[in-house]
Amino acid sequence: MSCLLATLLMGTAGAVGSGAGAAALTAGTPAMAALPMGQPVLAAETVSSPALTTYPREAPAPAPGQTPGRTPGPSAFLSPKSPAAPGSPLPACPETGLRRISGDRQVLFEGGVSEPVVVHLTDASGTPIVGERLHLLVGHCPAKAAAVGFDPPALVTDAQGQASFSIGVSVPGEYVVIVQRTADPTQIVKVELTVYDSSWLMFLLFGLAGGLGMFLYGMTLGAEGLQKIAGRRMKAILGAFTSSTWLGILTGVVVTAITQSSSATTVMLVGFVNASLMTLPQTLSVIMGANIGTTFTVQLIAFDISHWALLLIGVGFALKQSSNRTTSYAGDITLGFGLIFYGMKVMSTAMSPLRSFPAFKELLISISHYPITAILGSMLFTSLIQSSGATIGLIVVFAGQGLISLDSAIPLILGAHIGTCITGWIAALGASLPAKKTALLNVVYNMLGTVIFLPFLYDWASFADLVAWCSAPFGATPAREVANAHMLSATLKVVALLPFYDRIIALTEWLLPEPGKPEEQPLRTKFLSEELLRTPELALGNVAREIARMAGHVEVMMHGVPALISYAHDAHIEDLTLREQKVDFLRLQITRYLSRLSENTLTAEQTATMMQYMNVINDLEGLADMIYKVILPCSKVKKAGELRFSEEGFRELMKMFDAVNAVFLKAINGFATHDLHLIEQVLASEPVIAQMEEELRASHMKRVFAHRDQSVQTSTLHLDLLSTLKNIHSQAVKIARALAPHDPAPSAAVASPSS
Repeated sequence: MSCLLATLLMGTAGAVGSGAGAAALTAGTPAMAALPMGQPVLAAETVSSPALTTYPREAPAPAPGQTPGRTPGPSAFLSPKSPAAPGSPLPACPETGLRRISGDRQVLFEGGVSEPVVVHLTDASGTPIVGERLHLLVGHCPAKAAAVGFDPPALVTDAQGQASFSIGVSVPGEYVVIVQRTADPTQIVKVELTVYDSSWLMFLLFGLAGGLGMFLYGMTLGAEGLQKIAGRRMKAILGAFTSSTWLGILTGVVVTAITQSSSATTVMLVGFVNASLMTLPQTLSVIMGANIGTTFTVQLIAFDISHWALLLIGVGFALKQSSNRTTSYAGDITLGFGLIFYGMKVMSTAMSPLRSFPAFKELLISISHYPITAILGSMLFTSLIQSSGATIGLIVVFAGQGLISLDSAIPLILGAHIGTCITGWIAALGASLPAKKTALLNVVYNMLGTVIFLPFLYDWASFADLVAWCSAPFGATPAREVANAHMLSATLKVVALLPFYDRIIALTEWLLPEPGKPEEQPLRTKFLSEELLRTPELALGNVAREIARMAGHVEVMMHGVPALISYAHDAHIEDLTLREQKVDFLRLQITRYLSRLSENTLTAEQTATMMQYMNVINDLEGLADMIYKVILPCSKVKKAGELRFSEEGFRELMKMFDAVNAVFLKAINGFATHDLHLIEQVLASEPVIAQMEEELRASHMKRVFAHRDQSVQTSTLHLDLLSTLKNIHSQAVKIARALAPHDPAPSAAVASPSS
């Protein structure tokens, strides 16, 4: 959009020059009579010096909100800037007599010279009048303007009855220059100029960029506040996914209304599918609802309450200082909405001068004649800023300034629907294939919806007429019509595509088919979704699932301990080594994930849960290390020395292992199910296991003192294994202690260790 403005304005700037001669205004100008076609009467005036005279404008410039191409007010045709017919001659000019040919409504920069203004003088029969002198008067100019220069300073018609002149200006503002016929003072031609400060383009771009930045930051801040307040309920809301299609649509509407962004909802869906919390068919209904939910924000933006924006910013900042978290989050919401509306005001003010650029207005109006090009342009712009809300907010601003018609706005809205899908694709990079399919499903749905609307973007079956008809009973402004078009298009897409729900899923599956089942990567996380970091409650739930998966690997290692004590095969040792590597990898990845999560604003309960998880993963890794670094080496020594435990010694080691393993299983199941009774049993087992270890150690020493060969040969290994099993029990007790003092954490089920 900025490049478009620069291109248009550079073309205008080519007319800027210097060296225009100062004009001398003709003295003794006779009084002017009433103008034809109902024009206002000029007061009698005499100009004897270059002093500037004033001239009442024919009609006020079109008010912001006047939609080009739609029914204007009763006096709109009187305005020389009426957007109903850009560039057309003023009605005041008769078919014969003095007429303007070209040069009206030019846009200049201060110190510049206009392109030539050409007028034509004919008699009643249309024959050019040659050699007649024409007066040049200044009808209106800025108060600070000392003089207006004309080149040449006096006009005389040539052999074709034409005369041309250029206008030199030095002060920004609105100018009206009058060309008056000497023989008949009632015949006049008005020429209007708009002059801008030489740095106006810079301020326009700065205002557009700054206003858009405030708008986007306000949306982010408000959405974060809403998510923090609704964070605990978010998981319950998402539980409605699997109930039915209609509940999925309703859920998409609610979640998107909370996040204020369909892109955020799509990112969450990609994260859920990647974490196996949802399936692909479940996401389509939520995507449909998300497209409707995002329209509520635009409806709110369409309210002209920018004059309350600074108050909202002040109130929001004050609320943020509160020590109460809920009040502080409400401050984020209020401050966010204040920045949204103030950003809209800044953009509206920065772009308001564009109403004076006929070329720019005609370009925007012509969009309705090239809907596919408009869709592609809007799609690209939305992809760059990754916010359909911001794109449609700009369209609302354009409509409010009378720069764009409803017919031109609708293709831009449809393009924004597709462009916002880029955020989901970014989120799916590096994710699982189902997650990529979710991002593709969002694109497919919005593209199909746009294709459905294409036949209704032309005059013979205009969707804009339907929107205008629906909005008319409520006296909707052009900005409100744009918001209504956004909501109506999103709703009709759902109605039109809902019967093809399964076919849309099948099309997505066909576009991105399942490849041949690859060999599973040994080192990867399954539930740690980067997209869920924005929602700590959901992120912690997935951390619990990943920890349960880590515990599953440790459980398999524990089940292999009896084989290590008896006789370890090479395949068993290889599997144990791989499991230990997975446990170390998961501990590192979970730690990094929790570290990133801690950068968010967390509640006290969420912080306590995060600390629990840190303790649990460290204890699990410590337990796995004991198996891999102590029990496995003992097994290798036993195998290398061809040593065998005595029958009594082996039974005692198995007795100790069974007791410790039972406590370990209670600890990890207590973590997965939040069963405090299991946690209490683990804590209560500490003296029991300690006493058992002492008794078994004493029993072994009796056999050694009795000179039992097998007991003597394996004594060191036997005692090391007893100590290691007791230490494993201590790690299980530490897990229980980490969980016992705190409230239950998000649910998790022990994952299959092979996953």
